[in-house]
Amino acid sequence: MRNRCGLKFLSGVVAAVLLCLVMGGCQKEAIDSDMEGHWELVEYTTAADGKVHVCNRIYYSIQLWVVEIAAKQSGTPHKPVIGRFEHEENGNVRMRDFKGRKATSDDKKDVTTEFEVVKANGKELILKSDYATLMLKRF
Repeated sequence: MRNRCGLKFLSGVVAAVLLCLVMGGCQKEAIDSDMEGHWELVEYTTAADGKVHVCNRIYYSIQLWVVEIAAKQSGTPHKPVIGRFEHEENGNVRMRDFKGRKATSDDKKDVTTEFEVVKANGKELILKSDYATLMLKRF
């Protein structure tokens, strides 16, 4: 009787360990852990005039192929937007297909912005487009 109880207990423990391993192995790995995560937009510099714009409580959340941009308690009426975040083969990243509010240009076309990754070290993220350079810090 003792052998059967011990065998049942051991097989239960083995089953539990295997279940934990299987469940833990189903998580998606980051495409680039230096870019993915939660970021605060500290400032951006517009390319046309070189003017630095200090930001207050604007956040980017990047996970796999998704980016969310939200102004939290910043006094702006803008609602969060969610879009695609794509890693290009040339090392650049692209943001497009935003949902949440209509992200269109003056000629009513959907906005797609390609950024050169100037710096991505897990603590700072600097992205440069033809419009502006974004300076973000991880929080």
